[in-house]
Amino acid sequence: MKAVVLTADSPEPLVADVPEPGHLGKGEILVRVEAAGVCYRDLLNLRGVWPKARRPVVMGHEFAGVVVRVGDDVEDVSMGDRVAGLPYSTCGSCKYCLVGRENLCRNRRQLGEELDGSWAEYMVVNARDVVKVPKTIDAAEASITGCVLAMIIHALKDQAGVRAGETVLVTGAGGGVGLHAVMISKLLGCSVIASTSSSSKAERVKAAGADHVVVGIDQLSSRVREATGGMGVDVVLECVGAPTFEQSLRSTAWGGRIVVIGNVSVGEVKVPLGYMILRENVLVGAVGSTRRNMEEALSLLESGRLKPAITRIPVEKAPEALRILEKRESVGRLVLVF
Repeated sequence: MKAVVLTADSPEPLVADVPEPGHLGKGEILVRVEAAGVCYRDLLNLRGVWPKARRPVVMGHEFAGVVVRVGDDVEDVSMGDRVAGLPYSTCGSCKYCLVGRENLCRNRRQLGEELDGSWAEYMVVNARDVVKVPKTIDAAEASITGCVLAMIIHALKDQAGVRAGETVLVTGAGGGVGLHAVMISKLLGCSVIASTSSSSKAERVKAAGADHVVVGIDQLSSRVREATGGMGVDVVLECVGAPTFEQSLRSTAWGGRIVVIGNVSVGEVKVPLGYMILRENVLVGAVGSTRRNMEEALSLLESGRLKPAITRIPVEKAPEALRILEKRESVGRLVLVF
């Protein structure tokens, strides 16, 4: 089968012919991949950032496709089902999995790093880690459910407890996560201030629903204060991380919350504890999503209320897709199609 493989001695992934998956273990299913998202995490994997990543490995952790074979003890998924999956394999038995917080599974393994991933014609996953996709939803849109749409829902609703009428600041709003964070924040009834480093992306961000767009980082907090009458925002969805964190913190209102879901530089930040204590700010991380979050995201897609911004690229051009991502030339999400 055709797959995009990252090897130990290659500066970029290779599009190669590899053996199709063979035996399925208990609970496993074989999925014919129709679409697979391209994430900044994939770029960091290419750079060798993740210590648990192995080589060689089939890249990719976002996907949607059709079930073509099922293993033993698979009850809720059948051949022919359309599915999308979590970006990792979970154990199903730890204390987090048992209470529906499988994004925190202590035995999870990341697709495309520790396990062969989704940039292949076929992939093996556990049936407990997928959600059925309604027939009316496009495969490319469904493919970004687990690592983008559901992740944003988890961050905003589960971690930030966002409420209708609040104001949300989204950093990195021109990127694949940020642009959809603008859309989902609006669907949740919030006002949105969006920050982007690229003036060329500002109009697209505005069209996605942002009430205010700030270009550049240096004056971000002052521009946010100006837009909110000096109050600051209730919630920051920090998609960039270290490069924008200080400005994000100073953009929050008293009692405001910052949810960190990305860190593109993998750098560290200094947190002014006194500032946070006096203003009773909350800083929280958010990782991945759950099947429940995915089901909510798919419901938004099925209703037509959420229309993702996607650029489709043939899987043969996966190395080019990573270069586009590294140059920050994309708006929205890049998706490999088969």
